Amino acid sequence: MAIKVVALGFCFGSQSYLKSSWNILDGILVFVSLVDILVSLAYTGTNRILGILRVLRLLRTLRPLRVISRAPGLKLVVETLITSLRPIGNIVLICCAFFIVFGILGVQLFKGKFYHCEGLDTRNVTNKSDCLQANYKWIRRKYNFDNLIQALMSLFVLSCKDGWVNIMYDGLDAVGVDQQPVRNHNPWMLLYFISFLLIVSFFVLNMFVGVVVENFHKCRQDQEEEEARLREEKRLKMIDKKRRSKENGGAEAKQRPYYADYSPLRLTIHTLCTSHYLDLFITFIICINVFTMSIEHYNQPQYLEEVLKYCNYVFTIIFVIEALLKLVAFGFHRFFKDRWNQLDVGIVALSIMGITLEELKMKAALPINPTIIRIMRVLRIAR
Repeated sequence: MAIKVVALGFCFGSQSYLKSSWNILDGILVFVSLVDILVSLAYTGTNRILGILRVLRLLRTLRPLRVISRAPGLKLVVETLITSLRPIGNIVLICCAFFIVFGILGVQLFKGKFYHCEGLDTRNVTNKSDCLQANYKWIRRKYNFDNLIQALMSLFVLSCKDGWVNIMYDGLDAVGVDQQPVRNHNPWMLLYFISFLLIVSFFVLNMFVGVVVENFHKCRQDQEEEEARLREEKRLKMIDKKRRSKENGGAEAKQRPYYADYSPLRLTIHTLCTSHYLDLFITFIICINVFTMSIEHYNQPQYLEEVLKYCNYVFTIIFVIEALLKLVAFGFHRFFKDRWNQLDVGIVALSIMGITLEELKMKAALPINPTIIRIMRVLRIAR
């Protein structure tokens, strides 16, 4: 360490000792070792402060890390893992979003249905009342979807592909709330479990391996020099672009924006819709909406069900107002030209349809269950 400091300089200069993170790691380990030696020599058994400092001896276990900076292969692996942290963090967010979406879907589809009667002869048992009258036990399965926490635990087991078949069979056998399961009662529920396995287990989770492999091929010994060269080229391109933009600035300045002829009221709405604060407000509302959907669970109190219903009304009204304001601000063609605006309108339309069907009590007259339309509210997370 001393030789390197003398040869390279301590902190001044582009090639100084402290400019390399590997040298910093070596310096910390050497410093800790020196402190440990001094504490060991000065410790007599009576000084408690020095006794506490002897805990630094545990840091000696980090000495093998110095080998990494001297082995190019190990150094490449460590740099690969470090550079992979940022994209892996994005994949973790995507994975969590999929887990929450499928968790809320699972609660809507299976809450209160993962129960069964346990007894000697349950062939004539069809519901919870029959089970209790026969002095049998009405038992909830270990992995269920009664609330979001239980649903996430069940989905975690599904993603691990260890015992996931039993959970899938329980979903296929589920009949209804307080109803005894029937073998293969609803085979269409297979789509839920297969979709989760294909999207999350096989696709999203394997993206972790793909990110590490991709970064391994990108990390080389000259990585820092290559990045510096690219940054320099980018800086020169930006300077050249600014120079050319100044030369063509006169012609471009004459082009009028599309909202130049708006009335004062419409211009105010346009300013509101393009404001960053509106995006923050809508993001906050969406987070609250996701939270209210997440706390829905089986056997919930009546007052909570009413509160969640009115919260859904409020959120839907806010999203409708947002869509109308953007439609006025950008115009019909410009508004629907954006795919995200199309998604917003579709989600709002599905929300209104679900509320209308629930209020009209048209469940018996429809070919599909209105709950399926209500489940589509989870698409708001995609916003």
